[in-house]
Amino acid sequence: MITFYPASLSTSLPEGFSEHQLAIYLGAIGLVIIFSGLVSGIVERGPISQVVVFVAIGVAAGPWGFDVIDLRIDAPAVQVVGTVSLVLVFFTDAIKINLGQLRSNWLLPALALGPGALATIVLISLAAKLTFDLSWALAFLIATILASTDAVLLRDVLNNRNVPRSVRHTLSVEAGTNDVIVLPLMLVLISIATGEARGVAGWVGFAAKLYVLGPMVGVAIAFVAVKAMSWLRQRQLIRRDYESIYSIGVSFVAFAAAQLIGGSGFIAAFAAGLTIALVDEELCDCFLEYGETTAEMAMLLTFVFIGAALIQSASDILSLSALLFAVFALVIARPLPFMILLRRSRASLAGKLMISWFGPRGLNSLLLAVLAIAAGVPKPEYIFAIVSIVVVLSMIVHGASATPVLSWYGRSLRKSDLPEEVATDVGTLLDVGVRSNNPESVQRMDPAVLKQMLDDGLTVTIVDVRRESAYDSSGMRIPGSLRIPIDDVLERITEIPRGAPVVLSCA
Repeated sequence: MITFYPASLSTSLPEGFSEHQLAIYLGAIGLVIIFSGLVSGIVERGPISQVVVFVAIGVAAGPWGFDVIDLRIDAPAVQVVGTVSLVLVFFTDAIKINLGQLRSNWLLPALALGPGALATIVLISLAAKLTFDLSWALAFLIATILASTDAVLLRDVLNNRNVPRSVRHTLSVEAGTNDVIVLPLMLVLISIATGEARGVAGWVGFAAKLYVLGPMVGVAIAFVAVKAMSWLRQRQLIRRDYESIYSIGVSFVAFAAAQLIGGSGFIAAFAAGLTIALVDEELCDCFLEYGETTAEMAMLLTFVFIGAALIQSASDILSLSALLFAVFALVIARPLPFMILLRRSRASLAGKLMISWFGPRGLNSLLLAVLAIAAGVPKPEYIFAIVSIVVVLSMIVHGASATPVLSWYGRSLRKSDLPEEVATDVGTLLDVGVRSNNPESVQRMDPAVLKQMLDDGLTVTIVDVRRESAYDSSGMRIPGSLRIPIDDVLERITEIPRGAPVVLSCA
C-alpha cells in the first residue's frame, strides 16, 4: 500500500519505485487519454492506425527520444498493464459476441477459428523453425502468439457500414473468439517449453483447470453479479453510468478468483463476459458505452510503455531472413489457408480477399508474448524480438492498407451486386442456413402504383433498405420512407409499424 505524505512521496513508495517514476506513469496515462481524443478523427480518415501513433509516443518517450520511460519487456509495470489489458480484451470480446446471429451463421467463423487458425499456426511454426533454428515447442509457441487476431486494428473494417454484413460478421466473430482458442494452446506450449514435467494425470488435471475450472468460476461470478444487479435495478438503487464500471469489476473479480484457485483467469474473464451477454442485455449495453473505451485505453497504454522496446527488439533482429519470415507470416501464412477455405464460397474474389487479409497480428500478440515471458519461457528476449518484427510490419502494412483496401472494395460494390452484399447472412455464402427466397416469388410493385396509393391517402410503410453505398451515391429518396439498411433489418425490425402494408425500396 502507498501512503501519501504531504512533504514527500519518496519515503512511502515501494523500493526501486521513485516519485519521479510515478509521475511519469501517471503522465503516460494522461497522454494516452488526451492523444486518443486529439487524433481520433485524423486517424479515422488517415492511412495509419491509432496503434502506430501510440507506439511513436512510446518511442519518443523512450531511450531513443526523451528517455523518460525505459521499461524492459519483463518489467513489473509492463506485466501489470499487459495483464489488465488482456483481461479486458477477453471480457470485451466475449460481451460483444452476438450469440443470436452466431447460432445461424456459425460455419464460416468456425472454419476461421478451426482449420484456418490451425493451418496458420502450422505454417508459421515451420517458418520459425527453419528461419531461427528454434525448438519445436518455441516455434509453435511463437506461431500461436502470432495467430492471434486484433480487434483494434480491425476496427476500421468492422465499423465501416459499406462493408457487407456477412464479411463484417465473419471478421468480428473471429476477432472476438480467436484468443480463447489460442490461449489454451499457448499455455500448453508454455508448459512444454519450460520443461514442466507432467504425467498423464498431471495433463488431465491441467486440462481440467484450463477448460473446466476457469469457465465455471467466470460463469458463477457473472451469474451472481447479474442477479445482484437485477435486484438493485428493480429497486432503482443503481445509476446506469455505474453499470459499466460494475461490469469491469466483474471481469477483474472473475480473473482473480480463477487465478487464486489454479484456473485460467483470462478464460474466466471470457466466460464471465459471455454469461453477461447471454443473460443481461442491458448490462452488456452499459458496458459497451464505457467499458470498451476503457479496454482500448489500457491496450494503447501498453503500446506506450513498450513502444521503445518493441522497436528496439525489432531492429535488433532485423535481417533479410527475419524480414522474409515476417512477410511470410502476414502475406502467406494467414491469407493462403483462408483463401483455400473460402474457395467454394459464393463470395466475390474481393470479399474473400477482405476476409483473408484483415486478420492482423497486433496488440493481442504482444500481450500474449508478455504473458509467455512472465511464465519463464526460454529465450524470452529472442521470442519477443521475433514477435516484434511481425507486429511492427503488421502495424505498417495493415494500418496503411485499411483505407485504400476499403475504398477499392467499395468501388467493387458500387459496380455490381456482389454475392456477399445481397446475402442475408454469412451462411448463404456457403449454401448453408436460411436461403433467400427465389426472386421470382417475391411480390413486386410498380412505382406508379405506390404513388397512387400515397396520393389516395392510404397508410403504407415504405422502408428504404438500400446498402449505404447505393443510398449515398443515388441521392434519390422516397418522401416519408423509413431508412433501415438491409444489414440492420433484423436488429431494427421492431421499428417497422404493424397493421399496414410494408413496401421495401431496394434498388
